[in-house]
Amino acid sequence: MSGALLAQARGVVKTFRAGSLLRGRAETRALDAVDFDLYRGEVVALIGESGSGKTTLGKVLLRLTSIEGGSVRFEGDDLFALGRGALRHRRRDFQMVFQNQAANLHPAMTVREMMDESLRLHRPDLDAAGRGRRTQELLDRVGLGARADQRPGSLSGGERRRAGLARILATRPKLVVADEPTSGLDAAIKLQIIDLLRNLKDPELTYLVISHDLGLVRRIADRVLVMLKGRIIEEVPVAELGSSAFHHPYTQKLARAAEFLEDRDPLQAKASTFDPDAPSTGAAAPVGCVFAADCQLAARLGILERCSTRRPALVALAPGHRVACFAAETPVEDVR
Repeated sequence: MSGALLAQARGVVKTFRAGSLLRGRAETRALDAVDFDLYRGEVVALIGESGSGKTTLGKVLLRLTSIEGGSVRFEGDDLFALGRGALRHRRRDFQMVFQNQAANLHPAMTVREMMDESLRLHRPDLDAAGRGRRTQELLDRVGLGARADQRPGSLSGGERRRAGLARILATRPKLVVADEPTSGLDAAIKLQIIDLLRNLKDPELTYLVISHDLGLVRRIADRVLVMLKGRIIEEVPVAELGSSAFHHPYTQKLARAAEFLEDRDPLQAKASTFDPDAPSTGAAAPVGCVFAADCQLAARLGILERCSTRRPALVALAPGHRVACFAAETPVEDVR
């Protein structure tokens, strides 16, 4: 990567527990020893089905939820070791765009008033006139200059997304985690938001975009991380998504569902109906590969037992391309 290392996760574990002592407690491993790096100025897409751990990972990266193991570093600082004051100061450097953007906008305040509030909190160096200039600059940048005196109830869904982005940019963050930034929008508004995110790219601003919309991913991302059942199972440059000589079988399903790949393999003939919103039907494999129960490729290659009993590590196939799959060790001719 050309940029400097910005954030780093190592061995991150997060477990959710539900139930009671009398009825028993169920545990869900949302993040299972996750490792990844983010570099300054890049756009990384985090993709996978619902329940795979994408949003949880985004929150952990910003210390919006706790972890049981591992570490998260931001510019070298261990976020989970910072005290309250140091963390409050550090939070100016990263922000999150939540799926329900309307919940982050005060219904009784105008867009201009919300912008001023954010600037007073995060830019104490600006006086009233400076805040006014910065507000107008940011709203013009996101196409809301003429809507500055409107309240959220008067804005469209796309305009509310734009207002939320403007508030975030007011803090001059180094990292923005965008959780499904185009969900619930019609096709035309989606394209507007995608173009806006592209136009807001900056050498000093890093995006982690959480999505299962591979059309969005293709348009904006530099690199893609694929998650399944709490693990990152593939890392690939976006230019190689759907065109690499080898992908994790789960990534192939995602790519085929988005029509990035032709259905060349008769064993994957039903993949075109794959729904990335629907959780996998296979049981989780706490020891082996999390996709083993659903993987027809492993059965075809005769490595299903190995995949079910051993956890594959992320191994490099090419610069910037790593896959956690034992089939990657098999000659490409045999895989095909």
